[in-house]
Amino acid sequence: MTKNASAERPVLDFDHDSLQHASNWPADFQEMREQCPVAWSEHHGGFWIVTRYEDVVRVAQDNETFSSHKSYDPETGHTAGGTLIPPAPGPRNLPVESDRPEWDSLRKLINPHFGPKAAEARREAAQKYAAALIDRVIESGRCDIVNDFTSPLPAIMTMELLGFPLSEWRQFADPLHEMIFCQRTDPRYPKVIESVNWVHSRVREVIAERRQQPADDLISHFVTTPIDGKLLADHTVHEFCLNILLGGVDTTTALTSNVLLYLHRHPEEKRRLIENPDLIPPAREEFLRFFSPIHALARTVSKDTVFNGQKMFKGERVLLPFSSANRDPKVFENPEQVVLDRHPNRHVGFGAGIHRCVGSFLARVAFDSMLNAWLRRVPDYCVDLTATVPYTSVGVVNGWVNMPATFTPGRKSGVTIVL
Repeated sequence: MTKNASAERPVLDFDHDSLQHASNWPADFQEMREQCPVAWSEHHGGFWIVTRYEDVVRVAQDNETFSSHKSYDPETGHTAGGTLIPPAPGPRNLPVESDRPEWDSLRKLINPHFGPKAAEARREAAQKYAAALIDRVIESGRCDIVNDFTSPLPAIMTMELLGFPLSEWRQFADPLHEMIFCQRTDPRYPKVIESVNWVHSRVREVIAERRQQPADDLISHFVTTPIDGKLLADHTVHEFCLNILLGGVDTTTALTSNVLLYLHRHPEEKRRLIENPDLIPPAREEFLRFFSPIHALARTVSKDTVFNGQKMFKGERVLLPFSSANRDPKVFENPEQVVLDRHPNRHVGFGAGIHRCVGSFLARVAFDSMLNAWLRRVPDYCVDLTATVPYTSVGVVNGWVNMPATFTPGRKSGVTIVL
């Protein structure tokens, strides 16, 4: 990165969406925290970047100054604001791309379905899906960890929660994954958006079906539960579904894939977890800190302000790299090292403030179920490092496209799922 020292504001040549950053992000953020913790980038129309823990949390918690709201015009396709830089095409994601007071009623509607008790109630299903997915590959002694395990389980759980047919999980998950990691300048991007448009169409179809015949699922809850005496409009239900789908099919997949690769590279740490499964919960929190599957999200300055001496003007965008905050040495001792039993661990792996990830408890259940099952049944797995394919952009989520592995063949558990 290069700095323009003559400018009134510190300008860095920084693009979180680039392949360079994907390959070098820990060093990028270390340099910025040390030398230029509040900086401006000219990429993507211009945006601020804050990289220290206290600053990321401060922005995330100041909803009056830093807005999450996104506007979208379905006729022109114009988007502005929201939690991504550059803004993602299409409708906003609710409730994350809303501000108070709208946020309060929207979050109240979904909180009961994502709290600790609701998440715990889905643990048995998560364990069943983990067992069945491993059964599909255990006798062959080989698989792709992402495509055969870490991607399908969170996607299937999300599909079941919302009320979509489980058999369609890949038609939902693949384009949503690709939209996250494929750079906007990639020639494949228009094709990816075509597939995402199919997801939008399918969501609208199921919403219409539930209007006519509600079932025991989250979409039915959305279409039958009034807010302030009024039922939600179809487009609002659609925007709820998008947020849950995007959160459900990518972040837990990214976290678990990164962890299984790390444990392959550090067999002594893998052995600790196999021999001490009670260590998995604190280790999970450390993995959330270290890998930060939600790499960065954004806000929009809603009123002129001065932040750490820098003048920020209304309408300017601000990037919050939670991945940088989670490696701030002022908060975490030896931040570039995984400490499985780290305590305390004030990570912001699920974000901070009112927009902290609503699905965090469910994500923990899914992760624990996957890691426990995998380490118990496939303990000697070996990742083919020459064939792994990382995301080419980690600007939003830091994950993997492919992760081939081999292992000693084993026996099926007898658990099956119909997809």
